[in-house]
Amino acid sequence: MVRVRSAVAVLLVATLVLSACSDDKKEASTTGSGPAAASSDAPLTDSFRGVKAATIKIAFVVVDFKCLEQFIDNNQGDDEKIIKVFVDDMNKKGGIGGRQIEYVFRRNCPLKQDEVAATCTELTDDEQVFAVLGVYDTEPPGDGTNKLCLSKEKETVQINHILKQSVIDQAIPGLLLTPGIAAERQLNAVLSLLEQEKTLAGKKIALLADQNSQAGAEPLVTEFATAAGLQTGSTAVLTITSEETTAAQAQLDSFIEKWKSEGVNALVMAGLSISAKQFVEKIKANIPDMVLIADATEVGTQAKDEVLAGVSPNPYEGMFAASGPSAIDNFNSAGLQACIKIYEETTGEKVLSPVELGQGETGVGAPKREEVYIGIQDRCAELSMLKQIAEKAGPNLTNDTWIAAVNSFGKIELPNTPFASLKEGKYDADDAFRLVSWDSSIEGGGDFKGLTDLKDIAG
Repeated sequence: MVRVRSAVAVLLVATLVLSACSDDKKEASTTGSGPAAASSDAPLTDSFRGVKAATIKIAFVVVDFKCLEQFIDNNQGDDEKIIKVFVDDMNKKGGIGGRQIEYVFRRNCPLKQDEVAATCTELTDDEQVFAVLGVYDTEPPGDGTNKLCLSKEKETVQINHILKQSVIDQAIPGLLLTPGIAAERQLNAVLSLLEQEKTLAGKKIALLADQNSQAGAEPLVTEFATAAGLQTGSTAVLTITSEETTAAQAQLDSFIEKWKSEGVNALVMAGLSISAKQFVEKIKANIPDMVLIADATEVGTQAKDEVLAGVSPNPYEGMFAASGPSAIDNFNSAGLQACIKIYEETTGEKVLSPVELGQGETGVGAPKREEVYIGIQDRCAELSMLKQIAEKAGPNLTNDTWIAAVNSFGKIELPNTPFASLKEGKYDADDAFRLVSWDSSIEGGGDFKGLTDLKDIAG
């Protein structure tokens, strides 16, 4: 029920030069339209909270998968070990702008919102960190506002996953970033691709959203339906605030009957909680020909669980979304393989591919699927983003110089996407997407298959 990071497609050019994700000893450099990095000739000083002459102090906050194990069949392995591997590697290669990284580590249970809120004060007031990386709060059960404790109230840099544009817009501009894509922009991408391909011609479309996603999704769906010449049905909003979904399922029952009477046969699903198995199964059981459209490929985790559980037909089959390369292409990409190599050489452990994970033991009593490569990808992306922006900000690293660097950055190289950019007003980096649909027959437990060419959607 909780929105947790899953593999966003990765394909990085072989010339990628990142200290966190490469054996190359060269310093990372910015690319694209951004101006040159500030001069590094100036001496390093104690320039800001958490930034000393010799060190920079940051925090990593990750999802406590233990508290979610009754709801999901996967985790990301030993996240604390993954973080140590990449921080140590970066420090050996000069740290960030000559400063060694010091860090604190926290796991948060998204179901305990008081615990999430308390972590903000602890990291800023007590630990005095410059930046917080990872997954701080999820939506649901949170509404995203806990993130604003860091990037608005405490004026702290935050590189996070699982973001809505509506939350980014409330933060201090340039302090709340993601290597990924905001939910609203990803939904806009899939709808634009569907319109270009005329995939839903003749369909009648409706929106199913949770209470946190309706405001951002509804105008996009209305605009899409108008542009594509589609009729629309009733919008359904389910209230989901915890793992208990009995009331939400009752709400869905009534909307299903309404959609039947209206002839709705295409459904946009906004908010990852809406795409959970119990809702998707119910929709497809009642309206088998309903075309489903997801606002994020993280639904693939739920779809894969259905494959591994032997559910047939898989209710997610044919679900449309916008994504980059497939999970296995992601795994085999130059950027992620460089990160994996660092981890494997440091720990002596083999990192399993999505195909190998899909061939593991399944069913009741089976071990959780340890998607270590996703944890590696996310930590590499966060540290790469932190390093490149901080070094562009220059030796006098403060919130002001950080924001100036973000707003003028342009193209940025990250190991989670072949196309990425930052600029004033655009603080979600990932720009690489194509139309995809879920295919349970793909080796390794199913995956989204590409239907169109990969596109740079920065514009």
